[in-house]
Amino acid sequence: MVETINGDTTCMMKRQTTTTGLRWIALGLLMSCLHPQDGRAETNPAPDVVPAVQRWIGGEGTLSLNGAAVYVVEEGFQRAAELLVDDWRAMGFGALLIREGEAADSEAFIEIRRNPVPQGIEGMISEEAYVLEIGERGVVIRAETPEGAYYGTRTLLQMLAPADRKSPTLPRGGILDAPVTRLRMLMLDVGRKPYPVPVLKDYIRMMAWLRMNELHLHLSDQAFGGGYTGFRIECETFPGLTSKDLFYTKQEIRELQDFAKDRGITLTPEIDMPGHAKVFTDYWPDLLVPGSKPGYMDVTNPKTVERMKTLLDEMIPLFDAPDFHIGTDEYRVSGSKERILELHEAFRQFINTMNEHVRSHGKNTRIWSGFEHMKGTTEPDPSVIIDMWVTDDAKAQIEKGHKAINSNHGRTYIVPGARYYGVSNQGIYDNWWPWLVSKDEAKNPARDDPNFLGGKLHVWNDKGPTGYNMTEIALLTWPSLMSFSEKMWGTKGSLNYKTFVTRAGRVDNVPGVTVLDRLPSNKQGVVLNHPEEVILENASAQIDLPFAKTGRTDLEWPWTLSVEVFRAEDPEGREVILSSDLVEIYADYAFEDEVKEKNEAGEKVKKLVPRRGVGMVRASGSPGSSPADAFLSKETRSVYADPLPLGQWVTLTLVGTEKRVRLYVDGELAGERREQMPCPLARFGSSAEGESFVGKVRNLKVYDREVLP
Repeated sequence: MVETINGDTTCMMKRQTTTTGLRWIALGLLMSCLHPQDGRAETNPAPDVVPAVQRWIGGEGTLSLNGAAVYVVEEGFQRAAELLVDDWRAMGFGALLIREGEAADSEAFIEIRRNPVPQGIEGMISEEAYVLEIGERGVVIRAETPEGAYYGTRTLLQMLAPADRKSPTLPRGGILDAPVTRLRMLMLDVGRKPYPVPVLKDYIRMMAWLRMNELHLHLSDQAFGGGYTGFRIECETFPGLTSKDLFYTKQEIRELQDFAKDRGITLTPEIDMPGHAKVFTDYWPDLLVPGSKPGYMDVTNPKTVERMKTLLDEMIPLFDAPDFHIGTDEYRVSGSKERILELHEAFRQFINTMNEHVRSHGKNTRIWSGFEHMKGTTEPDPSVIIDMWVTDDAKAQIEKGHKAINSNHGRTYIVPGARYYGVSNQGIYDNWWPWLVSKDEAKNPARDDPNFLGGKLHVWNDKGPTGYNMTEIALLTWPSLMSFSEKMWGTKGSLNYKTFVTRAGRVDNVPGVTVLDRLPSNKQGVVLNHPEEVILENASAQIDLPFAKTGRTDLEWPWTLSVEVFRAEDPEGREVILSSDLVEIYADYAFEDEVKEKNEAGEKVKKLVPRRGVGMVRASGSPGSSPADAFLSKETRSVYADPLPLGQWVTLTLVGTEKRVRLYVDGELAGERREQMPCPLARFGSSAEGESFVGKVRNLKVYDREVLP
């Protein structure tokens, strides 16, 4: 048999099966290496799973699981079996029965049983280890904990992903697997962006599929533009804090945690303070730093500490996680030197004061790094766990007694729709490991340092409730999640990122997940076909399209929209041809574009350049009454061509791909811009009074792919 260890191949002789299951890989012998005998059959290569497994011992031939049943041998693994059955059905393999006790000799089986921590996993997290044995008659998953057993079922299902749904078949062989990093994390900024509960459950499913184990929820913040704040938890002590558009009830928080726990995932909450706190200073204006911008609480005001302690008294008991995150990032206050020094010193003391309160509830405190840049002498208590984002000397903080997490903003930050930050999935896969916090090796912790907790991928939604929609964010995040998961597990099963993408593509359809789904289409890719002519008689006219009643009114990239337009008048409004609550397409849109040019002295200066014509706008940041009234940034509005002529039919074709939109007028390329726009499918015209196109529209057709005219 061939054993593969992180891509390196060694050898092991085949062992015989026993009548009660798979006993041909004895745990004490699993890592043995013996020379193969001459003439043996070709052994199976390592399975295409993500993350790649730590140890694979290839067997010969395949195992059919037609008619199999799941046997749960000991107590504690029933839930792992139930979730296996649910996902088995969701993948299209049909029914799978659960039985108690050891597998019978008369049928194919999947057996889940408890086993002591196996040998051969030095340097790995033993409590998350599992052994997966695939023999002549069935499969045995062995683990010491429910988490380990559940991970074994994820690997099993991924190995089945390419299989014929009528005949589930596995390659014979054995796996010994465990992570090397204790915490393998994803952070979602739900404070700025309202994530519905079903979407959060989809992210939990996606993380569990990749054997990640912590979802960090950033539960409070404000969007760019300053008009939108979010506090996502039902609050009885201060009811006015809770967001009106979307919040999680206490029952939903309980259900989410139970849903995550079943899948080996902990939900760690964060309430950001004393910066990023406009939701608090709007509610309590007396806590605002005098003379400062909104969003900074006055840490020299005793009421700040008092009220935040009271808030935490209600919030902390809602969560099972051992840690509670209090933020403490980007406290950018202004004032005299003396006042800034006072605030900075008080900020450092605030960390310790809140840490003491969090610990009084039996929890550990987490904070973001950055206090190192603050003036003052107070050092955070060594019990505080530090998310290393804007500073990178994790080794020095660990030597002071802290535990540290790699949250380096230069490598791990996604900000959907922004032109700053961003993750290089290739760079992560080819060159990154979670313990590489800094480019300076002297600042990095040892891989096995018990005070180095792990790595994290972050999704920051600076654009607020507008910006990218849920599916766009998921489509952007999912490839990064796959790269991060493998490197945080501690393996690199492919030679490089290019070959990893091919392997990952075989297992990227996660059972039960819908947030990655786009709008349905026919075999030709047509999402909407509306050949009928419609007339928009005045600038306040609007006509709903079928999608207006479905709840999803935007098509994510790639897409193609073709439509014939007859412009009858030139009103003063934006002349919206098609729109949704997120995006508008215009016949004649005018704005001033900010560009950088060199002056006569060769210096770069900002200049406003007027733009007018056929264009698009997507809402960004704090919302307004329409997409164009939202807080807009440079990358969310564009003009592609001159205004449409009056009194004649023109065919417009818009093609939206990842981070690019092209406009064709009567089949000729008229303009393109580097931006990402979804296609609006809610209505002809605008929902805003006086902003609609006036004229006729016909032969509207929308595809879910790139279709050039």
